[in-house]
Amino acid sequence: MPEIANSVVMDFMERSLDRVGVPASEAREIADVILDSELRGKPDHGLYFFRFMITWLQDGTMNPAPTTTITKDSALSTTIESDNGCGVIGMNIATEMSIAKAKNIGMSAAAVTNSANVIALGPFVQRAAEEGLIAFSCSAFRHPLIPPTNGLTGKFGTNPIAYAFPAGRHAPFVLDMATSGIAAAKVWEAATNGESIPAGFVEYPDGSPLTEAVDYKLGESLILPMSGVKGYGLAMMSDLFANVLAGNDWGHFLWLINPEEFQPMNEYLETMDGELDRIKSGKKKPGVDEIFYPGERGQRKMAGLLEKDAVPLGDTAWNAMQSIADELSVEMPITID
Repeated sequence: MPEIANSVVMDFMERSLDRVGVPASEAREIADVILDSELRGKPDHGLYFFRFMITWLQDGTMNPAPTTTITKDSALSTTIESDNGCGVIGMNIATEMSIAKAKNIGMSAAAVTNSANVIALGPFVQRAAEEGLIAFSCSAFRHPLIPPTNGLTGKFGTNPIAYAFPAGRHAPFVLDMATSGIAAAKVWEAATNGESIPAGFVEYPDGSPLTEAVDYKLGESLILPMSGVKGYGLAMMSDLFANVLAGNDWGHFLWLINPEEFQPMNEYLETMDGELDRIKSGKKKPGVDEIFYPGERGQRKMAGLLEKDAVPLGDTAWNAMQSIADELSVEMPITID
């Protein structure tokens, strides 16, 4: 498995994004989120996913040089018009403005409208948690991927949700997940590798189980909501927050709460650490060394790789990078010996 220094990976992505017309400052923002996914151990949204980003930026799915504007800026809320740009750009603005507002008045919310894919929500809610704030975020797009329970017509995207809570001695609690039983990128990655997927996650248009990932067809095949009707409810909730509330078809929503509105910060952090200690101290199954809470393992992995300054890349990520390099005449990164 090849390893590449973090700065070299970033340079490769920034040069590739420059080739498809993305301004330098925005290229770095996009590359940051891709690298974050790779370092957290989510390769399906890392360098493998970057291949899709490049395609979308070329074929008009995503605007490479959007005019991003703030259309509402009140004491409590912010609305960002994304001009069909990558969701990372609007969400960075929304996050920074919302952090300042929540620290000032105790709570804030933001909507990012007319956006394209945000890649992952984890980095945004974690940034708020590292500033001492509780965060909720969701992303929704009206794409024919997920049907309502008992339906055969896709009505939602995989509509991810994310939460983060700050802690004291411990790393923040960070939950970042799709409301579908399996992320679309995982299905695409399985198809790339010629792999099958378990029954119960994807169906053919007639509702019969689809297990060979290469048979998946965007716009026809159905990715099922997680846990049946519960996942359907969560997918629709994301749509209501990210789209209905802001009045668009693909958007993102962020909601921040300052814990000091409920108790002094030192008391909250002590209580939060105690809760994480309580969960981690439970009896473990045979062969299990440690119980993790959501986000802990990924943050630990990322910290280790940042200290080592090395990004290990699997075959699908490496092949995706090679495809981009060949197409855009960008030199492939030098690996660490």
